[in-house]
Amino acid sequence: MRSGVCPKCSATAVHAARGNFSWGAEQGVRIVTSPFVRGTAVDTYICTRCGYFEHYIADPGKRSEVATTWGQVT
Repeated sequence: MRSGVCPKCSATAVHAARGNFSWGAEQGVRIVTSPFVRGTAVDTYICTRCGYFEHYIADPGKRSEVATTWGQVT
């Protein structure tokens, strides 16, 4: 998604809102997730062709914290 190409439908109709969204009830969206990410800036990418979207934690410090406290998927 971050390259501008949707991994699901291969469209180049990808749009982004970087660092201006945080998990919770903002913007009419309620996402239930780990308390760890509440209040954390998130980069959101959406394909306007198929509707697929991805979120990325924007803060490198939060990502480092996850690397040391969460279990790695193998």
